[in-house]
Amino acid sequence: MAEKKSEKHGKSTEISGGSDIERRFKQHPLIFIGTVLVLIIVIIAFVLVPAIVPGEGLTVSRLEFGSWDGKPIAYSVGGFFARVRERNSQEYGMNDYQAWRSAFDMTVERTAILDIMDGSGYTPSKPFVDKKVAELPYFQENGRFSAVKYNKVDAAARIKLWQDMRNDSIVNIYHDDVSTIKTAEAETEFIGRMALPQRKFSMAAFPYTSYPDSEVASYASRNVDMFKTVHLSRITVTGGRREAQVVLSKIQSGEITFEDAARTQSGDDYADRGGDTGVRTAFELSTEIPDEEQWQTVINLPKDEVAGPFELSSGWVIFRANEMSRPPNLQDSEVLGKARDFLMDSERGVIEDWLITQAENFAREARSTSFTRAAAGASLEVHEFGALPVNYGDSPLFASLSSFQAPGLRDAVSDENFWRTAFSTPVGEPSRPIVLSGSESNIVVLYPDEEITDESDAAENSKTTFSSWWAENETQRSVAASILASDKFNDNFDNTYFRLFFN
Repeated sequence: MAEKKSEKHGKSTEISGGSDIERRFKQHPLIFIGTVLVLIIVIIAFVLVPAIVPGEGLTVSRLEFGSWDGKPIAYSVGGFFARVRERNSQEYGMNDYQAWRSAFDMTVERTAILDIMDGSGYTPSKPFVDKKVAELPYFQENGRFSAVKYNKVDAAARIKLWQDMRNDSIVNIYHDDVSTIKTAEAETEFIGRMALPQRKFSMAAFPYTSYPDSEVASYASRNVDMFKTVHLSRITVTGGRREAQVVLSKIQSGEITFEDAARTQSGDDYADRGGDTGVRTAFELSTEIPDEEQWQTVINLPKDEVAGPFELSSGWVIFRANEMSRPPNLQDSEVLGKARDFLMDSERGVIEDWLITQAENFAREARSTSFTRAAAGASLEVHEFGALPVNYGDSPLFASLSSFQAPGLRDAVSDENFWRTAFSTPVGEPSRPIVLSGSESNIVVLYPDEEITDESDAAENSKTTFSSWWAENETQRSVAASILASDKFNDNFDNTYFRLFFN
């Protein structure tokens, strides 16, 4: 190693970093060691350790989820895929799978469009992209481009930003060109004609919740066994009938108590409680004991009597009655509530038949008097909505049923029977009862008040809306659908996603 004599001290000093490091270590050993540790951590964090996917804690450097014409569709921190995934999660509140899948699909579409435009020979000019970069908000100061702010950005980051802006411009130009594709005139006219006729309606509703307590009590009194209260204990033996019979014999001989047998021999959730299942309503047992004869035996057991073993889905079961079953108290609101829940869950047709009868009586009265008078006589509220055409599915091209917020019609937008009845019933006559299912189950009777067939504005508005809607929505959806259905697209998203996050 080369040496140089010090003129002042006559000592030799190495021209290298070694002696300088040694000097600093001797002067400030603790500071020196701390600095080295920080440097090691920085190197590990930013050089040796691959990137961490935000939100998942998953360590990756590059994830490939598929390809477009051989070009990988990959996730890398800071890339388009990653930025869209983060936006999906933070701004749109998508769950993890939706956020990743949507970001992947958008990345596939972007990759395909860039490939298509590259194949056509198109590329935006450098001045055009420069102008777009200069217009970015974070390079603005007092409404003008700031060269100072621009130059503060790292050169590598500026190059990446320029490339991203170039690609954004290409994709935007592609979409702009596609959206200018005009719809066929005949198709537009056809859509316009679909806006007519339009009808205005009055409506009376018979919700399932209006089924009276008196009818619930009447049903329960006719099916009293279903609503008895029973207090049982049980032992579930999973080993087989012979083993269950041995347990039963020991209980009957007094060799072991039912409670001890439950704690030591039972394989169900009641074992720790000595088999006690608590007080229940008899119909709740009907799903556990599907055989009618066995069910009747169990719910009618005398106190302290045992029955079984019965082969049920959980194993071989022995029951004991802790109390005699009690008939339902039909004056008790809790009992009526359970009976109502049973009807809604298992015997909905009973409620539906009763409501249809009420609706038919109402419609009959409306024909002989008037819709409003019949509604007043039955203490029903009349709701009005319309005008609207046959808009099955709530298309944005026409007046929407949901926009009128008519109560009880949330699920009618996609109910074929509703629309057929609404537009086949003569104007000025009540319709037959319409059964609507879904989240707002009820029966409705419609009364078409008026039909409009010559309102040219409605047709023109629909034609204009269709042209605009087609340009803004359908063309882009069609592009995305065609790309995702292309033979050039290799979709390996689900395999990669579930392997990464669920293995």
